[in-house]
Amino acid sequence: MSIVLRVIVVLLAGLLAACSSTPADPEPGPLPKLPAERLRLERLWQVQVGEGLGGQVVRLQPAIGAQQVVAASHDGRLLAVDRASGKTLWRLRTGLPLAGGPALGYGLVVVGSTKGSLHVHDAATGAPRWQAALGAAVLAVPVVTADAVVALSADGVVHVFERADGQPRWTYRTPVPPLSLRGSPAPLVVDGVVLVPTPGGKVVALDLASGVVTWEVRVAGNTGRSELERMVDLQGDLLLGSNGDLYAAGFQSQLTALDVQAGRRRWQYDLSTVNSPAEGQGSVYVSDTGSTVLAVDAASGKLVWRQAELAWRGLSAPVVLGDAVVLGDADGWLHLLAQSDGRVLGRERGRRAALQRLEVQGDTLYAWTRDGNLSAWRLR
Repeated sequence: MSIVLRVIVVLLAGLLAACSSTPADPEPGPLPKLPAERLRLERLWQVQVGEGLGGQVVRLQPAIGAQQVVAASHDGRLLAVDRASGKTLWRLRTGLPLAGGPALGYGLVVVGSTKGSLHVHDAATGAPRWQAALGAAVLAVPVVTADAVVALSADGVVHVFERADGQPRWTYRTPVPPLSLRGSPAPLVVDGVVLVPTPGGKVVALDLASGVVTWEVRVAGNTGRSELERMVDLQGDLLLGSNGDLYAAGFQSQLTALDVQAGRRRWQYDLSTVNSPAEGQGSVYVSDTGSTVLAVDAASGKLVWRQAELAWRGLSAPVVLGDAVVLGDADGWLHLLAQSDGRVLGRERGRRAALQRLEVQGDTLYAWTRDGNLSAWRLR
C-alpha cells in the first residue's frame, strides 16, 4: 500500500470514528489554581515565520545553534535569527512546501519538502549548497553529523549523504505497516550509529559508515482486538538519557528504556503518546494522548508522579527548564510544573495559538506555535 493510500485509510478511519456513537474527547476543566509565589517567565523576543505549519501535519520546528535559531514554514520560508536578540540574520523564500526540519549543524541548514526533496543551505548566509531527490516526502527532521546528512523519507527509507557534497553513501528501507500515523520522528545518531524509530514500533540501529544493521528491537506492542486498536506508532523523538539509556514512547503502546549499546530493553511503562519524552532529576517526563503528565523513574520504570489537572488541553511534549517541567497547550499557555512532584508552579500566556514545540538551550526556552510564531523566554 502506498504512503498516500495509507494516509487516506487512517483519515477515513478517523472520520468514521467521528461519525459513530463514540463520544468526543472530554472538554478540559478550568485552569489549575496558581500558588501564591508563582514561577514567572519573561518573554525576550518573538518573530513570525511565514504561515508556520499551514494547517498541515508536518514536522517543522526550530533548530537551536550556538549563536542562531533557524525556523521554517510550510509555505517555503527559511529564517535565521540571532539567539540572544531575535534579530534577523538572513531570510529565504524557497518556494517549496517544506515539511521536515530544519536541522542545524556543522555549518549547514537542512530541510525537507513534501515533494520528496532534501535541501541543504549554508548556515551563515542561507545560500544553497546542494540538494537531493528522495522519492517520497520528508516528514522527519534530518540529522547533520561531522561527515554526513541523514534523512528519513515517508516511505520508510533512510538516506545517508556525504555532508560536503551530497554524494549518496547508502540507503536502508525500514518496514512501514499498512496503518500508521502521518509524520515520522527524527533519526538519532549516537557514537557512529543511526537509531531509527519505525511506525511499527521498532528501533533499528544502523552503522553510519556502512548502513549495516547493528541491532533491532521492538519497543512498542499492543494486543487490541481490531487492526486500528492494534496499531502502534513511534511518533515522539528518541531521547538519549544522561545515564546512556535510550527512551522511546509510542502511540497506543509503552514508554520503553533501552540499553543502547546492547540493544535490549531495560523496562517498559504502559501509556499512549505522540509526544517526545524529556529527562531531569532522575525521571523521564511524558504527556500522554489525554494530556496527563507523568514522571517515570529513569532507573526502574516505576511511576513517580502523575499530574492530571491539565487533561485534554492538547499538551505539547515536555521540556526541562531549571527545576521546572514546561509544557505548551492548544490555547497558547505555557505551564510550569515542579520536577519533584508535578505540582503547578506557574503559567504564562504567549500568542493565542496552539504551541507545537518547545526547546531549551541553556537558560532559555524557545516556543514555536502552529501558526509560525517563534519566541524566546527566560525564568524570572
